Amino acid sequence: MPLTDRPSMRLHAPAQSGLRRLVHAHCFTLVLSAATLAAAWLGSLPQEAMGEPPVVTRSSSNSLRNSPVVKAIKNAEPAVVNIQGNKTINTTSSSSGAGGKQEVNGMGTGVIIDPRGYIITNLHVVQDVSKIEVTLADGTKTEAKLINYDPQTDLAMIRINIPRKLPVIPIGSSYDLMRGETVIAIGNPFGYQHTVTVGVISALHRDIPVNGTQEYRDLIQTNADINPGNSGGPLVNIDGEVIGINVAVRVGAQGIGFAIPIDAACEVMADLVSDANPSDMEHGLSLETVHAESQTRTRIARTAVLAASTSTTELHPGDVLVSVAGQPIRHRMDVELAMLEKRRGEELEFVVDREGMSVRHVLRLDKAMATPENRVIQDAWEKLGVRLTSVSRQALGDESADYSGGLKVLEVRPGSQAEREGLVVNDIIVGILKWHTPDIKALQWVLKSDEFNNSASAKFYLVRNNEPYFVSMKPSKSKMR
Repeated sequence: MPLTDRPSMRLHAPAQSGLRRLVHAHCFTLVLSAATLAAAWLGSLPQEAMGEPPVVTRSSSNSLRNSPVVKAIKNAEPAVVNIQGNKTINTTSSSSGAGGKQEVNGMGTGVIIDPRGYIITNLHVVQDVSKIEVTLADGTKTEAKLINYDPQTDLAMIRINIPRKLPVIPIGSSYDLMRGETVIAIGNPFGYQHTVTVGVISALHRDIPVNGTQEYRDLIQTNADINPGNSGGPLVNIDGEVIGINVAVRVGAQGIGFAIPIDAACEVMADLVSDANPSDMEHGLSLETVHAESQTRTRIARTAVLAASTSTTELHPGDVLVSVAGQPIRHRMDVELAMLEKRRGEELEFVVDREGMSVRHVLRLDKAMATPENRVIQDAWEKLGVRLTSVSRQALGDESADYSGGLKVLEVRPGSQAEREGLVVNDIIVGILKWHTPDIKALQWVLKSDEFNNSASAKFYLVRNNEPYFVSMKPSKSKMR
């Protein structure tokens, strides 16, 4: 290119620069215009409309994200605790066969059932643990004490001392469970605290053998993932109510977990709580739990009902307990918890529903009385090895047509006749020899009879899991008192 052409080239440079400035200025003008329009629009809105951006409402209670499962977890989780502890186990070397001891770390879960710090968990979680460490849902760490336990059902009661009222888990019912309904497991699997898993009820009434001597009976099967560390934790329904206590998994299988039905767990816990009270303090009432459809017809309510009157009260058989000492009553465990830590001489207000009429009665706690009924119960424990309570016809299931009631086995004494003959907790004695035994009074008459005491072997007729059984036991040489 000739040198004389260079000035013309230089003449184009300012034009290009001006074009670039024009484009940049135009873009900036567009941005300013959008901001100006937005400001003008916002300025036309009411002052209250200029708050938080609408996106924040997605986490409100009306958001679709706040699903029934989320609500159920929020309802139940505050009363779920994580449990850690070390225990020493015996080990055997596979190569040398020599024995030794090894300390292992254990973990599990528990559920607060009383604001004073009483917790239900599995016995295998806390058994032989020297220091039971508990972590609450809010992160508070403390130690627990083992209060009572039942090896037959693998349930235990522990207690923590926290200087405030603790949240209590809402208790549902396992009476009306449906296969396929949504359930949630909350626990401490592999130490991952407050883990939640969701599934459905896969099956009901499963009997699961543990070893040659122990068997879990009548369990709930679920596909909500349950792993080591979930034991003792709650299986809750879509309302956030506990309907089972997680207890076991099937080794080598996925999506198969088991839980103890809450109705059965509450009955066991009622006995554990009652036994935790001082031995000379009793309310003198024989109680049973029944299922009745609620007035709203939304669920089956569990109602504590007096099975027999006593000379200490004016309460009548069939009275439905509404409250004790101001505590609402739905099942027998509630009664025993209301009695727990009470002292002799204290007065408790009982409110009952008697055929639709509210009746109030004040009961003064006193020493356990040596009533005829108490003596028969004690004699049956000493001579036969069973602790019994009266139950109604409904407790017998399909066998109820031929019987008006029976005697439920609450405990079997180790080494007793009853244990040797294979009686187990929850067996119901409906007859001895040729007589029905619908209640304690009938048992008293039979055990005093010459025919029973002179027989070489007396046949006891039982109902076990709605199936008839019988065992034979040799009467004691001495008559019942």
